[in-house]
Amino acid sequence: MTNPFQYRQALHLKLQKNQERIDNLEQQILATQKLATLGTTASLAAHEFNNILMLMVNYSEQALAHSDDVDFMRKALEKNILHCNRASNIIQSMMGLIRVDQTDAVNIPLLDILNDCFPCMGRDLHKDNIQLVLDVPETIILHVVPGQLQQVLLNLLINARQAMSHRQGRLLIKAESLPDNSVQIKITDNGCGIPAENLDKIFEPFYSTKTEAEKLDQRGTGLGLAICKEIIENLHGSIKVTSTPNLGTTFTIILPPQPEIPRS
Repeated sequence: MTNPFQYRQALHLKLQKNQERIDNLEQQILATQKLATLGTTASLAAHEFNNILMLMVNYSEQALAHSDDVDFMRKALEKNILHCNRASNIIQSMMGLIRVDQTDAVNIPLLDILNDCFPCMGRDLHKDNIQLVLDVPETIILHVVPGQLQQVLLNLLINARQAMSHRQGRLLIKAESLPDNSVQIKITDNGCGIPAENLDKIFEPFYSTKTEAEKLDQRGTGLGLAICKEIIENLHGSIKVTSTPNLGTTFTIILPPQPEIPRS
């Protein structure tokens, strides 16, 4: 007959090993979603890089064709430098998204994290007929792992842009400090919206409304919003959604009270 104490000890050990496996799987899923996000941003950025390279080739050819016009050549070179900096910003922002050494929280302005998100989206929003309204005070400082929050915001921004395709879009990003020193971030689009019967499902793993999209970079795995929710909850915050079909969607993130940053 098995000793009850030994049985409980063996059962506890088995449960502990199962929990370790679950934790490892969760980390693998998180890494997989980060790669999926990177794949989406790489696909978006590839189109923009092609446009940048075509412009640079065009300016270079024009400069060579007017080699006796110093002013014209100078302007062409200045344009090329401008586009090189644009390409560099895209790369630097994508590197920030995938950097593996970002494990410690730091004090960083929310505006800086957002500004790192936009180059990862490839095309400027105005090229997709989307008006960006940014209402984020420079004084809002967060204590977070920047790459983690960037992944959340980038997922929401890409979803918003896809929801506003084929229409005159308006994207509002508004942030404010609440009386208890917590931070509220709202991302509102005027896109296609989400049917009421789907609102309770969108944060569930593997649920996606974009599995049938024609373009591969627009198809969803159903992990994006689930991982966003997990990241925000690991920050002891919350994320909620409200939506009206054909009118738009608002995601609201509440981050817990932030430590006061001493003024220099």
